[in-house]
Amino acid sequence: MINIPIKISLPEIWQGEFEKNEWNPINFIVGANGTGKSLFSEKLKEHLQSNAISNGMNEKLPLRIRLLTAERLSGLEKANSGYFSNSNFTDGLNISQFNYFKNEGERFGLSASAFVILKERLDIRIKIEALLSDIFNKTIRLVEEGGYLKPKMQNIANGQEYTLKEQECHGLKEIITLLTFLYDDEYQCIIFDEPELHLHPQFQSFFLNEIRKQSGNPITDSSKKLIFIITHSPYFVDLHSIDDLKNIIVCHNDRMPTYIKDGTLDSQDEYILTRFLPRFNTHHKQFFFSPNPVFVEGYTDQQIITLLLEKIELNISAAGTSIIDVGGKDELAVFLKLSKILDIKCRIISDYDAVFRGKLREVMQVDKETVSNFQQNGLGINIANSIGELEQKLKVLADNIIKNTSSNHNVITLQNHLLLLINNPEKRYEIIYSVFLALIRFKDDIKDNTDDDKKNLVDYIEARFEKICESFEKSNCFIFKHGELEHYFKNSHIDYLNITNKDTLFHAERNYIFGLDKKNIENIYTDLLPILKKSIPNIEIDMLKHLRHVVVEWIQTVQSAISRGEVKDISSLKNNARVNYKQYSQLFEYIEDSFFLKDDGVFNCKIKIKPSLMGIEKEIYFDHTTTPQNFKF
Repeated sequence: MINIPIKISLPEIWQGEFEKNEWNPINFIVGANGTGKSLFSEKLKEHLQSNAISNGMNEKLPLRIRLLTAERLSGLEKANSGYFSNSNFTDGLNISQFNYFKNEGERFGLSASAFVILKERLDIRIKIEALLSDIFNKTIRLVEEGGYLKPKMQNIANGQEYTLKEQECHGLKEIITLLTFLYDDEYQCIIFDEPELHLHPQFQSFFLNEIRKQSGNPITDSSKKLIFIITHSPYFVDLHSIDDLKNIIVCHNDRMPTYIKDGTLDSQDEYILTRFLPRFNTHHKQFFFSPNPVFVEGYTDQQIITLLLEKIELNISAAGTSIIDVGGKDELAVFLKLSKILDIKCRIISDYDAVFRGKLREVMQVDKETVSNFQQNGLGINIANSIGELEQKLKVLADNIIKNTSSNHNVITLQNHLLLLINNPEKRYEIIYSVFLALIRFKDDIKDNTDDDKKNLVDYIEARFEKICESFEKSNCFIFKHGELEHYFKNSHIDYLNITNKDTLFHAERNYIFGLDKKNIENIYTDLLPILKKSIPNIEIDMLKHLRHVVVEWIQTVQSAISRGEVKDISSLKNNARVNYKQYSQLFEYIEDSFFLKDDGVFNCKIKIKPSLMGIEKEIYFDHTTTPQNFKF
């Protein structure tokens, strides 16, 4: 770790002061658009420049920082577009102004000065030339023409030479300039703002590998660099260890950036994460980029839930939501804990058994919000005791079910299943789950075959479980009350006590859903969709509301024009400059013969909203009495 105390305030975005003292050789700054990452990087540069490092001769020198902004290719655009760009590099870089280019490039975080470095530093140019030749089959030549340095490229295969600025792709410009600054030993620290811009995922990974080679502690090794990466790309979030995870800074829209501080993860958390990190792929890394991630246990849950939400046209992406599978209940618990540490507003969707045992329940038991929700629902402040009492009642009911004879098929099936488990102490939880699953499906059958003094247990268990689930839901943990996701499948017969061949069931259900339309989905999955809809922070784009405001304003303009005597018929209405019918006819059109105007200003009219805006044609009537308060679509 590298000790450099940093304190940053951004009062325009958050209250308080961000503080962090220990840094990895590579650090990641992530977050949604508009969370202040670029502003944070500028402040970070200022604070880093105020630090000093040893030069090996008992002297302290300022830490040399290079910030490369997201606008770094400014001046290297392919073409000048008149008003929109006017590059001074059309003729190349003026050789007499090399120092100016370097200073201004450093000041504004631009890349063009990289070619000055390549001209002056043969050692760096050789590295770049080797890269271009061996990976891209190209060469670069820094040509001096009339006092200007003009980078030119050549395809090795056909020998064609062309100018880099006008004819090379953005990706090559990015990789050449980024690597130049990375290889330049003049800088001990580099801040890359969105290095993924214009880069194919393969070359994002390549560039990250080069960053790894150059990263280290510049205080103890002058050949190494401290690196900060501001990114929206999961390919750039490189996680090999828990320490890597602790050096991700998550920026938020309205609150201070967060990171995982020492001591916030226990040994079991770190053990689970250490096992999980080798599987931590680009899909899982959406966790760091989504303001509202939803975690589910496995990939089958992720696939089915995502498909159902797509089918009913629930726009989860608008809310910044990603549905992420993590591999199991223990992993769900750790991701929930990570989210709370990083102040990420996550949601959990889990099987019913998460209520009764496992690490997810353990995390919820010590969560202040969940404890408060349990207390408000009359369940007390000790979640373990509350759930333990439910388990005890289920065990009593199980014993009663086993000892009673029954002619009911559903009860007999349950009894036979319980008899296989009853003498095995390791199956205690399975007994509890089995009775619970049966109650969900055959409550009345079980009640009819229960001793009179035990019948009240059935209602107690049902009400208790409902309150427990409600308490969890208030903490954004949503439970499949019927058991597991497979218990909600409609295409296959499910043995509720013994689900096998889950992979086969998944593919059959998935193919079944593909063949259904929105209406069918909503009619068939009536027990599952309410859970999913509650668990997703959905944002609906209300086109009707915005359209209503515009139409009301136009109607008021028409009313005013008529009262002024400027509009006397439909022809003058369409031609009146104030009414501006030509522009508004992009939204609606006049219904022929619907406009009637009397001498006293009394009028009425009909227009028709175009279906391209709302999906359907809609007629709107208005007259001289129409006001914003009484206007309705």
